[in-house]
Amino acid sequence: MKHAHKIWLGFFIILLVSSLGTTASAEGLPSSERMMIGFEDSIDERLLEEISAEVHHTYEKMNVVSASLEKDKIKELRSHPEVKWLEEDQKVKTSAQKQTWGYETTKIGQSREWGLAGEGVKVAIVDTGVDSSHPDLNIKKGVSVLDETDSWQDDNGHGTHVAGVIGAQDNDVGIVGVAPQSEIYAVKALDEEGDGWESEIVAGVEWAIEQKVDIINLSLTSCKPSTGMKQTLERAENAGITVVAASGNGILCGGEYLNDVMYPARYESVISVGAVDQKDARALFSYGGESLDFVAPGTSIYSSYITTDKHPDGYRSMNGTSMAAPYVSGVLALTLEAYPHATEEEVKDLLVDRVIDLGEAGKDFDYGYGLVQSLDRPFADVRPGDWHYPYIRSLYKEEIVKGVADGRYAPLGEISREEVVTMIGRAIGLDGTKRASHFPDVDASTFGSGYIASAVEEGFVKGLPDGTFAPKQKISRGEVAVIIDRVFDLSEEKSVSFPDVSEDCYCYDAVTAVASAGIVNGFPDGTFGSDENITRSELAAVLDRALQ
Repeated sequence: MKHAHKIWLGFFIILLVSSLGTTASAEGLPSSERMMIGFEDSIDERLLEEISAEVHHTYEKMNVVSASLEKDKIKELRSHPEVKWLEEDQKVKTSAQKQTWGYETTKIGQSREWGLAGEGVKVAIVDTGVDSSHPDLNIKKGVSVLDETDSWQDDNGHGTHVAGVIGAQDNDVGIVGVAPQSEIYAVKALDEEGDGWESEIVAGVEWAIEQKVDIINLSLTSCKPSTGMKQTLERAENAGITVVAASGNGILCGGEYLNDVMYPARYESVISVGAVDQKDARALFSYGGESLDFVAPGTSIYSSYITTDKHPDGYRSMNGTSMAAPYVSGVLALTLEAYPHATEEEVKDLLVDRVIDLGEAGKDFDYGYGLVQSLDRPFADVRPGDWHYPYIRSLYKEEIVKGVADGRYAPLGEISREEVVTMIGRAIGLDGTKRASHFPDVDASTFGSGYIASAVEEGFVKGLPDGTFAPKQKISRGEVAVIIDRVFDLSEEKSVSFPDVSEDCYCYDAVTAVASAGIVNGFPDGTFGSDENITRSELAAVLDRALQ
């Protein structure tokens, strides 16, 4: 399925959507126009044959086709009982206009301090394609939905530029993207001029839905709404996909400027993004409006590009809301890596909570909620300045610790025996494959079953006297000291002792060993508190020190 209102990109290229009917007819039959046709119950192929329609795309799930029709047949179709709706297949174009300032302005570095780089997050870029041979890009998969080519290689440069903003590799070459470890899915839905039909964009979005991506970036705009596009984007939303679109570059629509962002950014199911310059002021070309959600860097954005005579190194600077949208897509990828089970609404709220509010207080016409900022920390209850902050951050970067169900770390909370063994197992590379152990109270399906089995095999942990493991039971400071001593085989030199840990205590040797190694500390009163349950923050400190 393809073609609908023409869609644009544009390094600040001005193109009138409504005046492109001649472009559409040139690609179809004589005196024809490209239309999107929505049928009531099913696609009536006999009717399409009777009116000699040239079908470009078929959307079975929506009972819609994109086709070129002779103009005298359009009126006939509008009154046909099997046709639910009929509208122009609009032209679409990219909204385009050194990564360095955008990277700094959106505070990407603070996410990187926690090891967030978009790992495991799938991002589809529906655009002019992507240069798969670019040394700074790693494309997971690609497709072309154009009639004229099966290749998804970029022959324009716009899609490659967008891809670089999101996912340029952290490889000492060129630039580094917002989410360099995200998985990029390239969709070629626009031609070498940066033009395409809205139905081709719909086809590209449909493909992305089938690939079960997490984010779809649409750095393209159209003047008019489209039923087919709206329904498809709602399908993406219902599939749990976050769609990000450029607000538009001040293009005249029907000879006038719009009083809101362009389409598809205006749809409620889409996160719309405008552009700011290096002074955090709204870029002169950037469309604002009540539907605008966020702004991001959009002027002089340096990113990857196709190799040309003017750009032999494969990089260039561009301006546009097309460049701003991928910053938000990249920040979303970082956020989804940290909160993989968050809903689209929850993820958007996380972005809103972290913006820099520009312009009028609150959401406004020029800046939406404000300038998007990267995730500064994955746990709201772990703050810079907290004594445990560096330990938790260090273990999180190594994927050793995770938060609790509501997205917090709960540093003062107590921790179970199963959680402790799991964290230590991750830290030292034990086999965590879920499986049965000889403990009757450790179900094979529980998250820590594999680590418990491996730890027992290695002699690091033992069960209780009654033959159980008590995986959900909270664990004491003394018990943790024993496990740490066994795992890291600490020196027998014992230079530190505590008055409340006697030599006949089961944990005496272990406590003195880990204390002498500088791994654990006592309380201000000089005691150790071996029988007190250890907190999550205390365990993070102990484990991180042991790993050093």
